[in-house]
Amino acid sequence: MIHTLPTGRPGQALALGMLLLALAALWLGVAMPLTDWYTERAAAMDQRAVLLGRMEALIATRASLAEQAKAVAAAGVGENSLLDGDSDSVASAALQELLQARFMQAGVQLNSVETLPGDDSGTYRRVRLRISFNASWPVLMAMLKEFEVARPALLIDELSVQPALHRISTAPGTFDVACSVYGFRTGGTGK
Repeated sequence: MIHTLPTGRPGQALALGMLLLALAALWLGVAMPLTDWYTERAAAMDQRAVLLGRMEALIATRASLAEQAKAVAAAGVGENSLLDGDSDSVASAALQELLQARFMQAGVQLNSVETLPGDDSGTYRRVRLRISFNASWPVLMAMLKEFEVARPALLIDELSVQPALHRISTAPGTFDVACSVYGFRTGGTGK
């Protein structure tokens, strides 16, 4: 049995359908991926242009920042922001003494002090202590405020505040507080 292609109106409809099918395949297989690729590339170029503008702005401020750093270093400002000590253990002991003095002044007893390993942070070494203590809310807020303005500069991280579990030994409204306290000393190996 031999099949022949339709002629007349059915043949024209079949030819038009096959043409539309070929155009759809061409659109989906070639034109649409090309337009998507072009759109992605244009977005990437826009992002790079924005990044370039930011980097150029940063480069423009570099010279003035270097001058400010030289002025601060020449004036000796900022030296009191660092912990004393030529090693992590000496700086850690100085930080611990400083904390104990501040806590005694606030009338708060440190429950525990753990020395954590120091690490490089640019040209400085970060010295860390993990401390825990009990304090009322107003005393805790006063201590955190004092850390914010302290000299040498101290940073708080991993702050955990829980209602006190030992009601016999602590007053009502007291919290168990644990946190890491960071200070910096000179002597890092980074540049």
